[in-house]
Amino acid sequence: MKKADLFKNVAIICFAFVPSLSFADSVSDVNSGEVVIVTATRTPRPIDKVPVSVSVITKDDIKNVNVDKIQDLLKNIESVDIGQQFSVAHSAGVNIRGVGGSFVGNTTQLMLDGMATDTIISNVMGRGGLNFMSPWDVDRIEVARGPGSASYGPGVIGGMVNIVPKRWTEGDLAELHASYGTHNTQKYGVAIGTANETFDVRASYYDASSDGFISQTIAAFGQVDLGPRDWKDKKASLSSHFRPAEGHEFTASVQTFKTDSLSVGGRPFYTQDFKGNAYTLGYKYTPSDKIKIDSNVRYVKNDQAIAYDELVGSQYVSSGDTYGRYSDSLTASISAELNFITNNSLLLGYEYGDGKQDVKSLTSDVMTVTTSKARTNSAFIQDEYTFGKLVLLAGVRFDGIKMYGDAINGVPKAGVKDSKDDVYNYRFGARYQADEATSFYISYGTAYLPAYNTPYKYVAPSNTRIDNPDLKPEKSKSFEIGMSHNSAFGRIHVAAYSTDYKDKIALISGVLNGKSQWQNFGAVHVNGLELGYEGKIGETFHPYANYSYTQSEIVKDTNALNVGQRLTYTAPQKFNAGFMWEVLDGLSWTVNGRYIGDKYLSTPNIDSFEKHLNAYSTYDTKISYRLPETYGAKAEIYLAVNNLTDKIYREYQYYEYSDGRTFTFGIDTKF
Repeated sequence: MKKADLFKNVAIICFAFVPSLSFADSVSDVNSGEVVIVTATRTPRPIDKVPVSVSVITKDDIKNVNVDKIQDLLKNIESVDIGQQFSVAHSAGVNIRGVGGSFVGNTTQLMLDGMATDTIISNVMGRGGLNFMSPWDVDRIEVARGPGSASYGPGVIGGMVNIVPKRWTEGDLAELHASYGTHNTQKYGVAIGTANETFDVRASYYDASSDGFISQTIAAFGQVDLGPRDWKDKKASLSSHFRPAEGHEFTASVQTFKTDSLSVGGRPFYTQDFKGNAYTLGYKYTPSDKIKIDSNVRYVKNDQAIAYDELVGSQYVSSGDTYGRYSDSLTASISAELNFITNNSLLLGYEYGDGKQDVKSLTSDVMTVTTSKARTNSAFIQDEYTFGKLVLLAGVRFDGIKMYGDAINGVPKAGVKDSKDDVYNYRFGARYQADEATSFYISYGTAYLPAYNTPYKYVAPSNTRIDNPDLKPEKSKSFEIGMSHNSAFGRIHVAAYSTDYKDKIALISGVLNGKSQWQNFGAVHVNGLELGYEGKIGETFHPYANYSYTQSEIVKDTNALNVGQRLTYTAPQKFNAGFMWEVLDGLSWTVNGRYIGDKYLSTPNIDSFEKHLNAYSTYDTKISYRLPETYGAKAEIYLAVNNLTDKIYREYQYYEYSDGRTFTFGIDTKF
């Protein structure tokens, strides 16, 4: 589909939808009736007041499904693909709008309460972003599609995911959650807290484990599952908010997790063990409705350790943690929203980041530790002006990234120098409110991924590769148009976008004397279309449906055969649909269906079993019943069935099949 045809089609769809729907009084969350606030522009706004495509997963949405981990909540969002190494590993990468991954980092920014959870130079799988919180502890998840570097910094090429933790509210003393399911999967959670006008605190603990399942039935890397893949997941969280006087709020939070997962079951086995700690302090000062100041500082430590079995004589013995990535990051930010001019909001901000990563590897009983360090100084400005029904937004962000020369076992690596990337990124948008229910928007933005010192700019000493200190950051430009419409029957939103992702870093062979070099060579072009509906029919029936079409094409590559090919691990079509129906007072039923188009695992695209995953569909359901309140306790029991039709499909890798039908029985209680 050509770009011109794509935008023509979406314009026709926009206008075709509008006349058939009645007007709504406000932009609302169709489940709760409350206005949904999003942080897609760093300044809280209703979801239909920002010039960007946004989806919000509310705590009610989370309550109505049965999942083990947060990434499973994202699968029902349009244009979102989850990349995961092995089915039970509790860590994942998120790919938004088909731009794919990169040698140098993630193209989606994962955040916890508006701040990153790792250093930009980290290679820790998932960067901890989806691991720190259990689904029970999440208030909402905001998914903003499209570039946001002018607001949130490097890596927002496809978009961003922001996980917002729950806060305690008055009235409740404790929450208890417990469930038991197939494969001896056990999940327990407890939260306690208190809240009043000046203070609120919430503490929670989550413990889950499973005997695992056997899915890898085809030899991969010389191994197959010889037994179940068990996993254990423990998380703890403490957050507090103190308001000593009007206009002042101090915040403090701690999140910690430890997730151990088998990647190959039985003996020999292969394990990936993750753990992380995040500590955050914040202060908000609002002296008047014209000034809002927000400041935060966060320290995060993420560890990813890998161990596997070794055959000693006739017995398998664990090798211990033979390989791992260990990162530390410190981030501080301050921003001020100024509203001195009527109908104008000016946002100013500064961020500082300091990060370090150690990569440990054991070879021939010799442990090697490679240390990388980077420091960032960033400043951004964003202006939003309202002209009647028209809202204009413009922003620019500067990132100065200094990368220090690597060290091996504490000794500076020969031939590696300090380097620096100075990058400006821009964001422009406009939203027109045609009437109380309908609005149209247009948006343009740039984003980037920095080129790191090693192993890209500096590789010396090496017998096979040469340095390239002039390596540039990878860059993208995105253009988007869309609309939203609210009616008595729900919300409809449509978006069409185009992204050019260039200067992708690739290894070029035979540059000099037969040696290879990392160069800015690759380029990708993506066109896409998104349609969504979140419904409200009466007070008890809430259907939803969304569809996304993604045309991702390689336009420049080191291998000429790849040009014109589709990006790997990207489904060209996704369709999600389902409903939540309160059948009777206290009895509710939820059904979620998902169709995922076929994916290629390599380029050139080859339709072989090892290179191609077929399209598939799957269904989940959950039935909940609210018990009569007894002695102030409110309880809800539920039965959930995932993969309802017992579909067998390959989701991530050619050699690995999905789990079969699973059953879970649980209870949620509040006192």
